[in-house]
Amino acid sequence: MTEKAWGEPLGTGLLAREPEDFVVHEQLGFNADNDGPHLLIQIEKSGLTTLEALRAIAKAWGVRERECGYAGRKDRWAVTTQWFTVPWPVNQPLPEAPSDIATGLSVLQVARHRRKLKVGSLAGNRFRLRLREVSASAQSMNQRLAQIATYGVPNYFGPQRFGRNGRNLKDAVAWLVADPKSVPPAGRGMLISTLRSACFNQVLCARVKDGSWASALSDDLMGLDGRESLFPASRETPARLRWRIAAQQIHPTGPLPGSHHEKLGVTPALSQREAEILKPVANYVTGLTERRVEAARRPLRVAVGALGWHQSDSKTWMLDFYLRRGSYATSVVAELIDWSAPQ
Repeated sequence: MTEKAWGEPLGTGLLAREPEDFVVHEQLGFNADNDGPHLLIQIEKSGLTTLEALRAIAKAWGVRERECGYAGRKDRWAVTTQWFTVPWPVNQPLPEAPSDIATGLSVLQVARHRRKLKVGSLAGNRFRLRLREVSASAQSMNQRLAQIATYGVPNYFGPQRFGRNGRNLKDAVAWLVADPKSVPPAGRGMLISTLRSACFNQVLCARVKDGSWASALSDDLMGLDGRESLFPASRETPARLRWRIAAQQIHPTGPLPGSHHEKLGVTPALSQREAEILKPVANYVTGLTERRVEAARRPLRVAVGALGWHQSDSKTWMLDFYLRRGSYATSVVAELIDWSAPQ
């Protein structure tokens, strides 16, 4: 369970009853180079995982899957637009998009690009959600959404990260007590991410509980919104720190555990405070360190950009908003209602 920042859910509702209820547009933050040895391909998909889409694209263009790139993974049960790259000789003309690549997949545009896309090389995602059978009152929903638009939400990793019925986390914990080589290198990334996500959520939950998730403690490391830059809270005057947090320019950060966290600027006091919170999952932290995973930080809060909403009928709500990469739309919905969705 994750602690809620804005109070108990206002009611219940259904999320993504149909794929069209959960629409995601991937935002790269840059344009195609229009030259180079790769094709930058935008697709729309539904009913396919990102890896299934990648396999279909590789087959359609006659390249190896490992030579293709993508910026982020998207849900199967949704309508999503996202970007891929495939290698393409510079001395060959720009190909036409193949037709009938796969059921539920269509190509929107193709352009030349200089670099292979890497996971994480996107700015964020634009969401359009339809919430059905919402039992909350219109007044309470409007008030809560206004709070979220102004102050943001806790930046929890969503339940998708942990797999159906927590399967990913169970697999990751089992791997910690097994031979590290028992899982091929290609499969270790998800296990590592799952363990670090559980640790981060543990710290964030504690910060939400004590009310400090959207403020700065004296030894906090702050992160610039949408950037990787970190700096100690003590660098700013208290007044300026409060102003920048209120403007959602900066956010306090929490740990993605691993080795060498001191290189990030984590002080002994901060390390000790977070280690105390992480005692219930200390074996995760130890395992990640032993496997030489490099420590990182993640914002405890995420700004919900350009949030708009309306009721299409008495029990149906439409939400539009933008989130920075790595943040979950379900974390926004969880601050509104107790939601359920198809498995």
